[in-house]
Amino acid sequence: MKIFSGIIITVVVLALSGGIEITIRSIIDSIPMGVSNQIGILIISILLIFLFIKRRIIEFNIGKVTIKQLIFPIGLTVFLLIIRQFTTVVIGNETHPATVSMSILQQFIFIVVLASLSEELLFRGFLQNMLNPVKPYGINILNRKISLPVIISGILFGIMHFALIGTGEEFRLVIQIVIFGTFVGMIAGYFQEKHNNFVFAFIVHMTANLCGLILSIVL
Repeated sequence: MKIFSGIIITVVVLALSGGIEITIRSIIDSIPMGVSNQIGILIISILLIFLFIKRRIIEFNIGKVTIKQLIFPIGLTVFLLIIRQFTTVVIGNETHPATVSMSILQQFIFIVVLASLSEELLFRGFLQNMLNPVKPYGINILNRKISLPVIISGILFGIMHFALIGTGEEFRLVIQIVIFGTFVGMIAGYFQEKHNNFVFAFIVHMTANLCGLILSIVL
């Protein structure tokens, strides 16, 4: 029951945040696309996590990290982004509609920081912790166990990006983003679970978005 509740609540949060985005942009169209949506996800996720922790339904841990601990997750994320860049050369690339009206500083604040934090709070901080009952199950890849909570939260995180079709993004590029997002989500989830520390998930996601921003500027 806890597992299905977590998935359903996550879907509802995404729908509510999408509604918030449509409502606010209909009133104030000068707000960059996607910002209201991310703020909605952030606020609702924080409230959910607070409520579920208080009721002892989930655990949510934030702790210190060392540079040594971050080398592997950051390196793995960058390596994944390099692979994605090679596929981009083959299928082409386009500027995301949400970034067209943003300055580089706005992209850093809203995409690298805000989107990374809000989405990780929802998918790793809330959903993955709600999926803990199936944590003993999973698959082994290169002698590393990838648990079902990590897999499920990663896949749902990737699927979420199908919403980009509604912004005018080409389907072939959306598929690429969905696949890339799924793997980033799994990396974030794996290291959060390994260290029992949400900070790892946030840093992995932020690394992916930051690298994407840098590449969009350089290339």
